Amino acid sequence: MANLRTNNLCGEGGRNAIKGSVYFGGAEDYLDISSSAIAAAIPGGDEPYTIEMWAYFGRSGSNVDSGGSDSLIAYGSASTRSYNGIDWTGSAIRNVWYGDDLSYTVDLTDGAWHHIAATYDQTTRRLFVDGNLGASDTPSDHSVGTTNNGKIGASTGGVVNRDFRGYISNLRITKRAIYTAAFTPPAQELTAVDDTMLLCCQDSDNALQEATGKTITGVGRYADSSVELVPNGGPTTDVTGWTAYNSSVAYDTGQIKVTRSGGTGFSAYATLTNLVVGQRYKVSAQIRSASSRCDLYVTTAVASGTLLSLTGPTGATADVSGEFTATSGTLYVFTAIDNDGDVGYYNRVSVKAADYGDAPKFIPPYGVDAGNTFNGAISMNTPSYMYFPTGRTEGERGRGRAVLFQGLSDSGGGYTNNIDFIEIQTLGNSMRFGDLGNFVGLGAGISNSTRGIFAGGSRPTQSPFSGGNQNFLEFVTIATTGNGQDFGGVSTLFRYGAGISNSTRGLICGAYQGGGASGTLNTIQYLTIATLGDTLDFGDMTNNSGSGVQGMGATSSPTRGITFGGGTPTTINEINSITIGTLGNSVDFGDLSSNRYLCQGVSNGTRGVVAGGDNSGAVNIIEFITIASTGDAQDFGDLSSISEFAGGTGGSNKIRGVFVGRGDWTATDNAISYITIATAANAEDFGDIRTPLQNYGSNAMADSHGGL
Repeated sequence: MANLRTNNLCGEGGRNAIKGSVYFGGAEDYLDISSSAIAAAIPGGDEPYTIEMWAYFGRSGSNVDSGGSDSLIAYGSASTRSYNGIDWTGSAIRNVWYGDDLSYTVDLTDGAWHHIAATYDQTTRRLFVDGNLGASDTPSDHSVGTTNNGKIGASTGGVVNRDFRGYISNLRITKRAIYTAAFTPPAQELTAVDDTMLLCCQDSDNALQEATGKTITGVGRYADSSVELVPNGGPTTDVTGWTAYNSSVAYDTGQIKVTRSGGTGFSAYATLTNLVVGQRYKVSAQIRSASSRCDLYVTTAVASGTLLSLTGPTGATADVSGEFTATSGTLYVFTAIDNDGDVGYYNRVSVKAADYGDAPKFIPPYGVDAGNTFNGAISMNTPSYMYFPTGRTEGERGRGRAVLFQGLSDSGGGYTNNIDFIEIQTLGNSMRFGDLGNFVGLGAGISNSTRGIFAGGSRPTQSPFSGGNQNFLEFVTIATTGNGQDFGGVSTLFRYGAGISNSTRGLICGAYQGGGASGTLNTIQYLTIATLGDTLDFGDMTNNSGSGVQGMGATSSPTRGITFGGGTPTTINEINSITIGTLGNSVDFGDLSSNRYLCQGVSNGTRGVVAGGDNSGAVNIIEFITIASTGDAQDFGDLSSISEFAGGTGGSNKIRGVFVGRGDWTATDNAISYITIATAANAEDFGDIRTPLQNYGSNAMADSHGGL
């Protein structure tokens, strides 16, 4: 069984490995399942069945040869409804009954693995791709014979131009209809469930492995894609292997120089030998013409029978490439020059077996990827399924976007309606996102993985604005850019509220209405992020002073929100926690090392980090807590600038926390700093905000923060 290759799907260390696959080269590369034991076992007559597998078709065109379809599996006889199999037409997958087929139009050439299943319950026939029910019907009775005639990767008749090119994994045939409605494809190696008749293409070391003890035979004629078939296609000293035909052929500084000397047709050729009939081959070359057009052909005989024609430009150099299917074991590569006396130069002439390369080492993610990030190679979303990180590196896996969209207060004391954003995993300056519908600052920010919401805040007093606290709620879709849209309203006008959120619910904690101590609020309002509307009452903030509180830093895990410090209006050092999913009051968590308000909070879901703040002057302290426990904050490091203090205007993902620096009450700062949340250290430079700003006064707004 020469060259019938296997492949390891999941690479090393996969916890739910689907294990292996078999590569079929498309040239009488197949697994023979014609033994009497298999013929007696697989569903025949009108018996119910499920035929399922994972298949990889590659990215190169339709992958379909001249026969019009490629057969993934086939058994039975070539007469109406006496056949069963699955084939691929280039645009559709089919459950073939020979003259009575069920077809589902779908793109399978996207460079991904696809789960394919055909089922029949003796009444309804169904065809699934990736668990989606693509087609169904109620055909006439099936009558598959039990003749010893079956193949995987080829048609039963052994027609070369129907052979499959690609990978098949975990092919299972059962004598019952397992799937009757849409389903989630299995993410583990398939096992021999009840009524399993055949189970193969699972072993990354053995293409002939069969899990139920049956014997299958491999036929492999796949040509090695590393073998160069052109003799001397990139000459270094001479043109050995090339024959003149109405031309002269010479070596010229690493090129084949062909001068057409008369006659018609081609100019020079090289003979290709040991080709596999039915195998797909790739041709490439560099062509340079002196004056007329120079082409390259693959032919079945000298000067005739063209299988491939590659056209070069006139009077220029070009790289050309194409593919052909071998019809004979011996073929010819011909140069072709338009006019007598003209010269063409040919270099790097190559003919190799076309290979779609190794299939991806893992099946793509299962379940619903809500944009979660992973601090590691893989992460499980249930005991059965796993996500693979999207990124190639740890930094890329810590992806996410922070939106800084809270009506900025500029150095002149006026407000803007700018919305900026940063990509958390990539250092750099903030970028333009859009505009708020209102010139508002000092509000609260909440978000889930798709939507960010800005709440409340204060408007400038300058004309044409009336000034004062506001009840605005505006939202954006974080993955795009654009202006804020109306969401609803808050129950109480405020500024300096603290926002916490998870994937479902957002909370606005405490606030300030003005008027000294009597103007601080202890209210907690909440909203459902996916549903437009006004805020509702959640509970109250509690603190030792027994009064309202404003300007807290805040962060969250998926279940718990944390607030840091605040003003009553005097500053406090208290840390409080809130269970996001349950209405009620905040409870004591621990203490900061000192009193302060307008600090910034970020989280990776496990650890909460609080930075900066104001206590009769800006501070650059960074401290951390473990969100799942209670206790006082511990030292983490320092911000890069003592001016970076104002009110939670950063964002975070599972790896990195970002702080957007603001000046104190009289100065401005455009610095953006970051930390690695899991590692205590000083903040480092990230980039700059587009406009130096002060009194920014909002909370983290990111599609990947610790509450998600």
